[in-house]
Amino acid sequence: MLHGAPSALLFRCVQKILSLLIFFGLLATATGYAENYDPVAVYLTWQRSPESTITIRWISQPDRQDDLIEYQREADGAWRTATGTHSAMPENIPYLIHSVELTNLFPNTNYLFRTGPDAKSYKFKTMPAILESPISFVAGGDMYHDGIDILHKTNRQAAKTAPLFALVGGDIAYAADRKASIFPQWAQTWINKFVEQKAERWLEWLIAWKEDMVTPDGRLIPLLPVIGNHDVTGYFGQTPAQAPFFYSLFAMPGPQGYNVLDFGNYMSIVLLDSGHTHPVMGQQAQWLTHILAERKDIPHKFALYHVPAYPSVRSFQNKICAQIRQAWVPAFEQSHLTAAFENHDHAYKRTFPLLNGRSVPKGVVYVGDGAWGVAKPRKPKLSAKRGYLAYAAAKQHFIHVTVEPDKRSIKAISSNGELIDEYSW
Repeated sequence: MLHGAPSALLFRCVQKILSLLIFFGLLATATGYAENYDPVAVYLTWQRSPESTITIRWISQPDRQDDLIEYQREADGAWRTATGTHSAMPENIPYLIHSVELTNLFPNTNYLFRTGPDAKSYKFKTMPAILESPISFVAGGDMYHDGIDILHKTNRQAAKTAPLFALVGGDIAYAADRKASIFPQWAQTWINKFVEQKAERWLEWLIAWKEDMVTPDGRLIPLLPVIGNHDVTGYFGQTPAQAPFFYSLFAMPGPQGYNVLDFGNYMSIVLLDSGHTHPVMGQQAQWLTHILAERKDIPHKFALYHVPAYPSVRSFQNKICAQIRQAWVPAFEQSHLTAAFENHDHAYKRTFPLLNGRSVPKGVVYVGDGAWGVAKPRKPKLSAKRGYLAYAAAKQHFIHVTVEPDKRSIKAISSNGELIDEYSW
């Protein structure tokens, strides 16, 4: 009996401490000292002028319907307000998607924002109007392919490099099926809820982005996405209606599925749809030729899309790969595109600078092949037929890009921080 007394006393002490903690927690809530409201997910992008605008999107519970953003320059102390709109998440997922675009911002400036006076504050930075010192961004695709742990790990490693933004190369949440359901939409929604829950992978990906993609100095990292085959039911040859999450969640590239974003007069990024909801050939190819011709004198030009023109794993004669080489590559070469970020193959590759399929110093570099969240990358096919490959490996990675006034450099980095490849030109 005496032997058990200390244990019993310790148990009562712990009970008392827990009771006090609960009491003071309730008291803090009642008197307004509760933790600030924090949306389920928060993410940033641009629709125009990255030096003077930002588009803020956030996910909330259905009862949080205000579309209000309060924002200020960091340490300014005076909150300004802006309002936007909201819509329901597709497939009856019980959350709202809010969107507000802030305009007339100062270039190269840190801002704070919050989704209401009772909400947690976040930070972002506008892009410089003139490229006077190096800037950096990260790129990669095929993200939530395996478990959430590798997604978190790669996200966090990428965020450590303090990029100003991220290019997301499709196959984002792996939430779409190869074929349309044989069941009506309402029935499939309930099946997904209790069996596969695939649609909820989008929410999981967004939450991971909010948690992880924060720079060491506390900035949220904006994203520019393109669509991949696993983002659309049916994979190829579909319409935006078969990709409701991609087109509901992301303000950029917009409903047309492809777009271009200009960073002052020093850089342009072209976002393309490699045949998933818009054909590679025809209207998209004509648009691409036109907008690249207009930007021929922009010193830094990058393209982002999912299926590679120059694959490292799949067949060189793959239908979509061949279409891209036929319809897009001539426009890339004529406009002196700096580099194209490709995905889909689940490996790492970097080509030689290519012009008409040959290695020339002023050709276009194709890099990537998509393995951001792939636990077991595929082995590239290294042969004489793949003579366009300067380097290729079965490596999980993201790509860190540095842009200077007269130079570009890339580093392929694993989720463990291993340097896989680097190249400057």
